[in-house]
Amino acid sequence: MTGPNFSVAAVPSLKPFVREVAQSVPGAKGGSIYEAWLASQQSAEAQRTAAAIPATDRKPAVSSSGAAVGDLGAGSDYVAFLQHFGVPATDFTSHGPYGVYHSVFDNFAWFKKFADPLFLYEQQQARFMALETMRMAEADVLPLDYEEYGHEIKSYLLAAQSKAQSRLTGMSLNFAPALAASDRLLKAGTQIKSAEAESREAQARLNRALRQAESAFLLPDGLPNRPWFKHAIYAPGEYTGYAAVVLPGVNEALDARDAARAEKQLRALTGALERAAQTLEGYK
Repeated sequence: MTGPNFSVAAVPSLKPFVREVAQSVPGAKGGSIYEAWLASQQSAEAQRTAAAIPATDRKPAVSSSGAAVGDLGAGSDYVAFLQHFGVPATDFTSHGPYGVYHSVFDNFAWFKKFADPLFLYEQQQARFMALETMRMAEADVLPLDYEEYGHEIKSYLLAAQSKAQSRLTGMSLNFAPALAASDRLLKAGTQIKSAEAESREAQARLNRALRQAESAFLLPDGLPNRPWFKHAIYAPGEYTGYAAVVLPGVNEALDARDAARAEKQLRALTGALERAAQTLEGYK
């Protein structure tokens, strides 16, 4: 908590969930957190438009569902859970001007005087975390939306396909198997989202599939040059610091104009998508 601007990053399966939670939590200045969050994004977008500043490659995906939720790269405690073990994660903050970061002035006195004198945003953040925890703990079926995940992955693949056409002059990569796998994942996500779970046994099967789908995205050999990072969909970039890169194996190979590596990583990604789809299909 370093300022008034609320934001969230999450895996796509949890993006609808965090929007829903934010709509239920009172904001520090009235209304809901969600209303302030959306207004802040709309104001920032208007400023970028007025200044003719182009959107960057790593801007959070704008969803027709509402407030944009960012992608997870690195820089916090979720890293090992998501990037190495495939556990769905969220990361939220309320940020603002923070020129004292990691300096001798980054202390309670600064916080009390400049960041949150009445501790209103501290209360807001605590309520958001508490409600996330309570709703997740009390859900009969885990609120993980793999239909949304499938849509986002397909958009990432189409963007990578376009990049490949411009970066690999005279060569082509076959994205058809990966796109077919993303469609299979999307379909499986839609089916499991609408599945009936009338008994505890059925709920247990659904939850097992939902829990295991994220770990199906892990690459057994990890990413090139950094095998500890195993997630096929998200990773901090090799040269981006904490910022997330989507489809890192494929996109970083394309950035390096390494066609052989890109082809190998595209096959590995396709396998991960197939595993995730199969995991969701197996709930029955």
